This record gives sequence, C-alpha cells and structure tokens, in this order.
Amino acid sequence: MKIAMVTSWGVQCGIARYAEELVESLKQFPNCQVDILPAGVQVWKEQKRTLGWFQERLYWLEIAAKTKDTDLVHIQFAPHFFGGLKPFRNLLPFFLNSLTKPTVVTVHEIDLTGSPLMKFVKVWVQRRLFRAEKVSRLIALTNFAADQLKRLGYENVKVIPMWVPSLKSAIPAEEAKQRLGLIDRFVVTVFGFIVARRGYETLLDALQLLPDDTLLVFAGGPHPLDRTGYYAKLIARIAEHPNRSRIHVTGYLPDEKVDLWLAASDVVVAPFRHLSGSASLMRVLAHGKPIVASDLPPLRELAEQSGALILVPPGDFEAIAEAVKGLKNLVERVRYELSARNFASQQTAHKIAETHLELYKAILQSNFSKDVLS
Repeated sequence: MKIAMVTSWGVQCGIARYAEELVESLKQFPNCQVDILPAGVQVWKEQKRTLGWFQERLYWLEIAAKTKDTDLVHIQFAPHFFGGLKPFRNLLPFFLNSLTKPTVVTVHEIDLTGSPLMKFVKVWVQRRLFRAEKVSRLIALTNFAADQLKRLGYENVKVIPMWVPSLKSAIPAEEAKQRLGLIDRFVVTVFGFIVARRGYETLLDALQLLPDDTLLVFAGGPHPLDRTGYYAKLIARIAEHPNRSRIHVTGYLPDEKVDLWLAASDVVVAPFRHLSGSASLMRVLAHGKPIVASDLPPLRELAEQSGALILVPPGDFEAIAEAVKGLKNLVERVRYELSARNFASQQTAHKIAETHLELYKAILQSNFSKDVLS
C-alpha cells in the first residue's frame, strides 16, 4: 500500500508535527509506504515561492501530479494551508478535483466563530470544501468536531483521536527545575503558539490571585501566519503588569527545550476560547502533568477520557486561579499526574496509526469492489 501524505512539513506548525509522528508510526507496519508531499502556504513561504491565486493553483497541480502513482491520498487540512476561508479563495476544492485516487482528509480545524455575517460566510465556505468525487472519508479528531462536520452536511466522518506522543527521554521535575533555575518556584505553564483563540490574556488576571512563588510561563511564540497582532498586544500587557517579574515568555522552542519546560511545570493551563483539538495538550499529558482547561466540548471529551483535566468556565480567571491553587496540594496533584500517565500509556501513536491503516484498507477494498462491479 502506497499512501501520499499531503501536509505541512518541516515548518513551525503543530499539524506538521502531528503528520511527522503519524508517518513515523505508519512506516513501522509492513507493506505500508508513505510518500510525504509537503504543501500549503506556510511550506511555500518557507521555500520562498511566490504566492498568489494563480501560482498556488500551479503548485497544487504539481502536488496532484505526484499522487498519481500512489494508492490513496491523505490530506492534513487546516484552512490556512489552502488560503483561508474567504469565498472562492480556499483552494482545497480545486486540489481535490485534480486528484484521481481515493482520498481521506483529516480536518484539524473547523471555524464557526465571528459575527453573524462572518459566521454565515464561514459556514457557506466550509459546506463546500470537502465535496469532491474522490473524497471517501473525513477524519475528525474529536466527537465534537465530527458533529460539527455532520451539521455542515458531511456524512462520511470517522473519529480518530490524537495520540499521546512518546518521549525520547523523561526528565524528572526537580532536575528540570534545577537546570532552568526554578527551584522553589511553582511553575504554571501555557504551551503552544501565542494566538488569540487560546485566551492567554486571562492568565494575567489570574496571576494576581496566585501565591508569590508562582511563575507563569508562556512556552511558545507567535504563529508565523498570524496577522492579528495578538502576540505584540500580549507582550505589551505583560510589560505593564504589576507582577511582570513572575512572568516568563520563552519564544518559540525547539523540541528538547519544550520537553525541559514541560518537565519543570507543576501545572499546565489551557484557557482556550475555542478549538477543534489540541496536539499541544497531548504532549503535556506525555509528561504526566495536570491541566486546568476551559470547559469546551473537545476538552470535556479529553477530560473524560484521561481524568487529567480540571475544567473551568471559559474566560473565568478566578476559577482558573482557584483550580491552580488546589493543585498546590501535592496529594491532589499526584492523583491527576497518575491519571495523565495512565492515559498516555494507552493512547499511543502506534494504536492510532493502526486505526488509520484499517481505514485505508477498507477504503481501498471498497474502491476495488466498485471498480470491478463497474
């Protein structure tokens, strides 16, 4: 079986990491070959290619031509890879109609936010994105995302959740704190790109309610494609914060530094405003850390599955502070840490890759039967 994996790749992008880990696991199965086809606006910017309505169409035709000697195409989708959600600007339908092989699409992001007019436009665009003859199945990462896709009119949706990544080496918390000079600090961390939908500004209010030994760490930097100015606004607020000496922003981190900071964390906070799924939180669970998170449907699912999340109302900084203070109790914190580690041992990349492989086989068998009957 030869799979063409169309994805962001080799760039600062959570989906690129997701695809890398999935491909690595798929390649461990016999008779499974995966061809990586890096594509999308972020990849082409990194390659210093010219972007624009006409040029991007040519690039997608190049990618489509490279899929012709494969058995199946698997696309990792987020709107910004294909030009966003402006009407007639997203090029996923153009690309899908250029394909000749059975295709599956993992939908990493569904955006139904904004003013009534903006939401209407986004719904109109997303109702049309995946309607192509060769699309055999959509993959959603959560039941919530699957329900959103079904409300948009898509029926062939399968839920395949994210996995908890395996760590190359586990660093004890005290050693990590010592290496970072954080002994005697209670480290509260947010991890991931600093973008508006993550609601990080809420934590600046929560910090004032937390004990003096608390260090609030923003482990991440701005998203390369973000044009909202959110990162600069947050940094400006931090500079004026009365407790700015208790706040640290790391900037973008390479993998080994990510794992060092997560190992040193006592609690990780996810004050998201909206999301479809979060690979960053799965990495947190790999470190066995408790998470205080917004009570949103995808995070409610993860809380039920893992037992490692405390949910609070979105935007409620007082509730965040109370939950974090509760986790200063070592017995309580260890209880959540054990749940996180137990979940991590069960939700492996190998297990999720095997589910993908079963889906590929079912689609190819179904397609073979149709070809024979026709």
